[in-house]
Amino acid sequence: MQDRSSYDYILIGIIIRAMQARDHTFDFVSRGIKDLERILTEVNLEVSIAMTQSASFLDLIEHIYERENETPNEKIDTDTIEKIINEFSGLEKVVFAESSTKKTYTIPSRRYNTEFLLNKPDKLFKNGHFEKLSELAKQDISSSSRCILFGEATASAFHILRATEDVLKNYYFYHRRQKRLPKPMWANMLEQLKTKKNNKPPKNLLDSLDMIRANYRNPTQHPEATYNIDTAQDLFGVCLDVIGKMAEEL
Repeated sequence: MQDRSSYDYILIGIIIRAMQARDHTFDFVSRGIKDLERILTEVNLEVSIAMTQSASFLDLIEHIYERENETPNEKIDTDTIEKIINEFSGLEKVVFAESSTKKTYTIPSRRYNTEFLLNKPDKLFKNGHFEKLSELAKQDISSSSRCILFGEATASAFHILRATEDVLKNYYFYHRRQKRLPKPMWANMLEQLKTKKNNKPPKNLLDSLDMIRANYRNPTQHPEATYNIDTAQDLFGVCLDVIGKMAEEL
């Protein structure tokens, strides 16, 4: 998924209308056409793009590009202006018709920064913490962040819990260098961490991890378990906290 500014769609209309004015140089129109072709491709208006590939449109563009190279600052002659107006008037109708089939969606406000949730989940952590995590944990945190933004609460809970368990496993391996569990699971990893004598992890961290396991992780495994966006954000915040504390030591 790629986010785009809604201004791109407005800019398409501005350029098309500007091209139909009668007092432009070849350089101005050439730059406008190049910008328009780029934006139409980026927003994927396929029918409109096809319109710009017609023989008459391509002939017009070729003529404008040739004149741009020869006399870029010269005002466009009357005959060429009429051709430009005719082609862009037709393109405008196609763009309006095709755009009526497109939908835009407004992202609702959440408790967390929208840009961080969508594109920069590392900013949800203390500087450098996100980079310490495994690729799986990073992917799950990114997925959980986007799910919160798009209102997929249960999916967000699933991903952030899986990320937390993955970080816990690496945290367990960091603290337990010998006689590790053959199959590390959330509960038995915590039990072994609690029994450490030296360099024991902070009690409040272990208590938080145990609370997440009992109140969130285990119930979430049930096929009928669901979350609403508020409880998902509650869980998200708790998990970010413990992940950050574990990452501090990793």
